[in-house]
Amino acid sequence: MSGSYVFYVNFDGMERAYRIHVPPAAASGKPLPMVINMAGATQNAQIEEILSNMDPNADENGYLAVYPNGTRISKVLTPDPVAKQAQYGWNAGECCGLPVTKKINDVGFLEKVIANVASRTPVNLRRIYMTGISNGGMMAYAMAAEASTHVAAIASVSGQVELPTIHPTRSVPTMEFHSVNDPIAKFDGVPNKNPRLVLSVMEGIHQWVHADGCSTTPHAGREIVGAAGSISARETATPITYSGCRDGAKVVLWRFTGSGHVWPGSPLNMGPKKNWILTGSGRGIIIVNADETMWKFFSHYELPARDVKAAG
Repeated sequence: MSGSYVFYVNFDGMERAYRIHVPPAAASGKPLPMVINMAGATQNAQIEEILSNMDPNADENGYLAVYPNGTRISKVLTPDPVAKQAQYGWNAGECCGLPVTKKINDVGFLEKVIANVASRTPVNLRRIYMTGISNGGMMAYAMAAEASTHVAAIASVSGQVELPTIHPTRSVPTMEFHSVNDPIAKFDGVPNKNPRLVLSVMEGIHQWVHADGCSTTPHAGREIVGAAGSISARETATPITYSGCRDGAKVVLWRFTGSGHVWPGSPLNMGPKKNWILTGSGRGIIIVNADETMWKFFSHYELPARDVKAAG
């Protein structure tokens, strides 16, 4: 039946959960594509389902939307009126918190989630996609780099690559949504004596351009500009595409100005600053809808049959 559900899986001695939204298309009994959508650090699956508002897009386009939980981000949590004690994160390389220091096997966990979903409803294993915001987007990149036989394509929102080097076993199409004014996942990274710790957005893009064998000369598409006098005034969005990659892959960066660390298309943090909900995240952006844009991108790609790794 269509609707949203919560399931639990045991992995590496822990009970972990994921939420799944099943679209009406599941009634056909045909294997459906799946988008795994991961929350940022200190957030959780329920918040990500609300924040990204992906369920209506899943219903419209007939895919399973899955929201897994990470693991506890810190020993001491800052009080949060929404997340409360359910503040999680991902081991996405150099970020973030306890999942990294404890060496949590989140790649293995996400493989387990794929298998668990497939045991409950028909899944098209050639069409599994990964996305997420911030630390969740970083985790999407980690899956593409370390489990590419599971991932047809990925899209990251405000979360750059946090792996010093990547060696995927196949070319993975990638898309990044990122603002040059992001106050949290800074576009140019964070200066550090060890430059591997917090990479810039472009360092991550260039890693994937190299790994996917793309042309190093990008094409900048038409700039989208918010209408003067509207709540999106002073916002811009430019798609920058690296093509000529192996196996038809592309590496795409949506480069924003005038916005912050918020899911594109979400109404959060729009209008007067006094009405913003996400303190410290910066301005929202609505001139691009991430759900629509990434699904259009995802729809072009599926895993070659020879590369599919069976669920479980």
